[in-house]
Amino acid sequence: MATKGKDMAVWGLDSKRLKRRVLAMLRWLLDPVRRTPVVVTSALLTLLLTVMIVNLIQPVDAAHAERSADASASSTSTVSARQFPKAHHSGKSESSSSSATKRHTKEQDEEQTKVRKTEPAGASAQPVDWLKPSQQVDYPDPAAHPGLSLEVSLQDQRVYVRDGSELLYTMYASTGMNDSTPRGSFRIQAERGDHFYNPGEGMGARYYTSFLNHGVFLFHSVPTDSKGGFIKEEADMLGIRPGSHGCIRLTVPDARWIMQSVPTGTPVVIE
Repeated sequence: MATKGKDMAVWGLDSKRLKRRVLAMLRWLLDPVRRTPVVVTSALLTLLLTVMIVNLIQPVDAAHAERSADASASSTSTVSARQFPKAHHSGKSESSSSSATKRHTKEQDEEQTKVRKTEPAGASAQPVDWLKPSQQVDYPDPAAHPGLSLEVSLQDQRVYVRDGSELLYTMYASTGMNDSTPRGSFRIQAERGDHFYNPGEGMGARYYTSFLNHGVFLFHSVPTDSKGGFIKEEADMLGIRPGSHGCIRLTVPDARWIMQSVPTGTPVVIE
């Protein structure tokens, strides 16, 4: 019984010591002053690791940035050289480029002039001056153009004077109403003259030249009345719409040139 009491006394002392130790540990853990070294040590380690990582990453980023800058500068230089070649070439190259530009401009001007020369001036929707040539250029010389031909466009109401595929002159025309002008390939015939008058139609014309049926289908001027005066209402159709009974009406000078200059046998194509 005495031994049992002694053991209980020892256990009680051990329990008190354990409690004191636990309380001391808790005070240490909860005491900010004692906890500060641990926190500072952890913060210093974290800062050290952060500095090391940043130092490792920065050289890689710097190298990458340097390569990107070099590539960008090279690309910019290439684009600039393509867009502004004169800034990277000698004076001789600039002179050659200027000469090429001048030649190109001159060729364009010549081409535009050629187009203007081969198309009558003025809009076809407005009446033309049928007392003047269709164009303000000289008529072709048939002797200088062995392939001379007359091409009549019923759609355009034009007569194209050609030498092979080369367009020499363009004339205003007025063809037959109701598709009365024959289509096909014909030739200039021998019948031609200064004037004629058809009592049945009550109209005549000046400077006629036959191309079919020997005096039936003709190239001639805008119509005239019984006294030889030009009929303005009929003449104003020239180059705009059909107005004849099958013949091909022209300005007075154009009809005179065909009558006087175009040889018998010259091909005529109507389409």
